[in-house]
Amino acid sequence: MKNPALVFLLGIALFACSDDEAQSTGSGPDPKPEACAQADADACRVNQKACQVESGAPSCFACDRGQYVERNGACTPLDGEAWHHAFSDFTTQPGEEVLGLCQSWTLGNDTELWINAVELVQDEASHHSNWTFVPEDRFVGPDGVWDCDERNYDQLSAAVLGGVIYAQSTQAAREVQKFPAGAAVRIPPRSRIIGDVHLLNTGTQPNTGHAELTLYALPVASVTTKLAPFHLTYDTLAIPPLARSRFSGTCTLSEDWMTTTGGPLSMKLFYGLPHTHALGDRFFLQAVGGPRDGEMLIDVEGFNGEARGIYYEPPVDLTGISGLRFGCEFENPRDEVVEWGFGDQEMCEMLGFIESPVAFESRIEEVVADGAEGEMQLFTGACSNLLIPWDQKQQ
Repeated sequence: MKNPALVFLLGIALFACSDDEAQSTGSGPDPKPEACAQADADACRVNQKACQVESGAPSCFACDRGQYVERNGACTPLDGEAWHHAFSDFTTQPGEEVLGLCQSWTLGNDTELWINAVELVQDEASHHSNWTFVPEDRFVGPDGVWDCDERNYDQLSAAVLGGVIYAQSTQAAREVQKFPAGAAVRIPPRSRIIGDVHLLNTGTQPNTGHAELTLYALPVASVTTKLAPFHLTYDTLAIPPLARSRFSGTCTLSEDWMTTTGGPLSMKLFYGLPHTHALGDRFFLQAVGGPRDGEMLIDVEGFNGEARGIYYEPPVDLTGISGLRFGCEFENPRDEVVEWGFGDQEMCEMLGFIESPVAFESRIEEVVADGAEGEMQLFTGACSNLLIPWDQKQQ
């Protein structure tokens, strides 16, 4: 995504020295540091990095724990009461992939929590993880690590019973899901956090590590915006061998929205997280219809194992659009078709948070050849929507 190149100024304190001190040291006051141009700050923020100028050139760096990157490229402390949990250690062997396990954390919260930010730190070779919250009397059993199937756990059922709180960028070691001030997701009293375990050790040595999750809860009096999740996914990828390709589709929401809510489509976009694996060259999300028709909301190129979630401040008002178009571009160097799946297979999806009376999931479940754009092979498919009334979950 391209933003205008604006320059922001960082205030600093200058400590003057006397003429005698200047003569004795051979130097005057420290020079005022250069500030990153807004375009450079935006480029760093694509990977959730802060921006600084070193030796006259901008560079990106990671913020410390408990901080996030503001739009101006500076590291800023996360707001709210921190609820922190360290999960169990895992050991994986080189090339080993672990699937089918879940890990849980029963919060023991007697009152509701309004979550403005989530911070994940992990060194367990987590390839990807999705985190939901459910009532503590569902998927019953001891906390820790357990077989998802033994408790009949699946993410969609958990999201309907409770909700989605966070999803991890592929292989990201640290990531912050941050909403603008006053915006939050409600976790009801007596809830349990559940995350799926998907580890992939891409190294040449055994790896032992664990994940830590921190929820940052706002006082209810400071909550001004209640958020709902949405999920887009292209479930039927069939990426051709030795070729570049684009899989995309348009999910028309306006009719289903009217049926579910009784009113026209109205939502504001607060956060978006694209998700592909290593063959993904690009993910994009685009408004369709209305005053923002054709506007790119996300356009991220390349795959690098960094945190790719982005928060919008101010949020993007999508009132009046008819739907969303999304897609992924891939370059497949193999001599075989790559399909949707885990390990060395691919995905094309995103999680987002919106101010909206409904949560929704939109799926493309077919592959239809759609011509070519130069050397890029194009594929599309019809999209289906599931809308879930969300207002009552915010009470």
